[in-house]
Amino acid sequence: MALSVEDVLQRAEAATGLTNWGTDQAFRVGLAELLGAAATANLPAMGSAALERQIVDLLSIRLRFVEDERLHPEIVAQTIDRPLILTGLPRTGTTILHDLCALDPAGRAPLEWESSRPWPAPEAATYTTDPRIAECQAEIDARLEAMPILRSMHPWGATLPADCLSFLSLSFVCTRFVASFYVPEYSHWLSVTKPEGVYRTHKRALQQLQWRGPQGRWILKEPQHLLDMEQLVGVYPDSCIVQTHRDPVRTIVSVASLIWTIQSMLRPDIDKKETGRLALELFGAHLERGTIARQDKAIDNRVIDIAYRDTVLNPVGTVERIYDHFNLPFSSEHADRIKHHIAENPQGKHGAHKYTPEEFGLDPATLKGLMPEYRHRFADLLEEPAR
Repeated sequence: MALSVEDVLQRAEAATGLTNWGTDQAFRVGLAELLGAAATANLPAMGSAALERQIVDLLSIRLRFVEDERLHPEIVAQTIDRPLILTGLPRTGTTILHDLCALDPAGRAPLEWESSRPWPAPEAATYTTDPRIAECQAEIDARLEAMPILRSMHPWGATLPADCLSFLSLSFVCTRFVASFYVPEYSHWLSVTKPEGVYRTHKRALQQLQWRGPQGRWILKEPQHLLDMEQLVGVYPDSCIVQTHRDPVRTIVSVASLIWTIQSMLRPDIDKKETGRLALELFGAHLERGTIARQDKAIDNRVIDIAYRDTVLNPVGTVERIYDHFNLPFSSEHADRIKHHIAENPQGKHGAHKYTPEEFGLDPATLKGLMPEYRHRFADLLEEPAR
């Protein structure tokens, strides 16, 4: 794959009939890094074609966003008020906690179908019948049929709350590309770089969804927010941030297993130990950079820390504690919805996700000595729940 930035821009222009890229050109930096990494990664033909399609689709959405705001300037005049933003490494309880917070009757979590297909803007009147729901679910079903083990690793569904990866993908600064495609140079770049403009695009995507769609306080979730909490808080200065915690020995190995499983769909010969090395570098950077960012009191004061064990052992009480901390109303209806959800979705419902550190070249003893800034500050939150 040896495409230039101009090559893919022209493809998106041809696909949409639009040529106005707007005033925010920051996305070109990540796009150039991704294309360069893909060119040297020797991706298989199927993987290369899939990445090209994804890039052109994302660029097409950017073009359509610019055209929408030209025709409807009120879109970008909207505010995003006090969003509740969950972050923390994968496997630390971010997904279940996001699901539980999203049960808030006054909340508004982005759903998988709309976050992956934000144009045209969703409409409140057709929000539950939009044809994109079925399209998205068909894609998910095909992926799960091809790789059933994914069911045990993560909940999947077109109408489930989505993380922020689709929004971050629009800036081409996103761990989704690392999870889906073997692009080690790009993964390293993410681990050491803080490109600007990422959260301007993130905010623009939220404005697109709330413009004509359902209203409510945004309830968001994404591990990658740890990589640049400075920019996150800069764009959302009144944000309510929740950081979840669990022993990195468990979380990073689990992330490596998930990445390897996804990548092996396109490249069965992918090396598990190389996957483990890349996961350690990138997600170790998540923890260290997030911890360093919180040395700034303006950021740290916006965060509440939640142990994985508390989410598992007392889900209602944990969500109530979060809401109390940020002075958000926690209703009895919300509590009842959480209890019902937990009863209907017990842990391990779709089987256990099994893996070992050794198969990914990761030594537990060595892992315990890494990420010193993080371990020093949050040691008391890393114990596993007693069962």
